[in-house]
Amino acid sequence: MAVSPTTNMPEAWASAIADVNALHQQLTSAADSIHTLEDRLIASEHHQVDLPTSTLAGATCQLDRLWEDQLHSNDRASSQKPAILDGLQRIAAA
Repeated sequence: MAVSPTTNMPEAWASAIADVNALHQQLTSAADSIHTLEDRLIASEHHQVDLPTSTLAGATCQLDRLWEDQLHSNDRASSQKPAILDGLQRIAAA
């Protein structure tokens, strides 16, 4: 879904989050089509990262997706990423 400057950002984000959540749920219950669902999930997560965001919660979600493979590395930057995400989530919830 292309997002233009006139697109309602909260609606675009709600749709992207709903897609990812629905695919995660389908993935856990559909062993026969797991590869197709994994491909759709990856595409939906990439779409979510590519969406412009107007909220701190959205930006935090994007960083979480971008950093998910780097959160458990042994370098200093990777070890601080979980704390950064936790801080951003607390600020967004406040």
